[in-house]
Amino acid sequence: MQIEFSVNGKPPRKSQWGTDDALLIIKLREAALDARKNAGIVGYYNDPIKVNLTVYAPNITNVNKKSTGDDDPNKFIGDLDSFVSGVCDYLHKGPKRGENNFEPHPIFNEKPEIGPDVPLIIYDDSQIVEVNARKVEDDTIHYHVQIASV
Repeated sequence: MQIEFSVNGKPPRKSQWGTDDALLIIKLREAALDARKNAGIVGYYNDPIKVNLTVYAPNITNVNKKSTGDDDPNKFIGDLDSFVSGVCDYLHKGPKRGENNFEPHPIFNEKPEIGPDVPLIIYDDSQIVEVNARKVEDDTIHYHVQIASV
């Protein structure tokens, strides 16, 4: 069984539940939840899975490119490994509230169906046994995720 989805914008980085990256996490988790429902999957995968991630952006390599702001399409998109760990991090549930001073961004209070307490696609990221990732030049910043049982 496989699910896949695309998201506009860049992927979130790892361990950003309580930061301004929460908006990126919400976009990822909403798209993942919709894809899971559309695939007819109730709950989360219990089996080992593989994840394919493709990040599209105008500037995937030139770290020295001068940019004029965060919405500058020529701005360097970032490191692929940061996006891989971020996407994998948000497919499962987050840390427990209060554990190691963890407190998610307040915006998650408005979206309990995708909050950090929910194991969205998998219960734990140790279920991920294969990851394939790449960056591809494109006019717009977006990414595509495929998740399948192994």
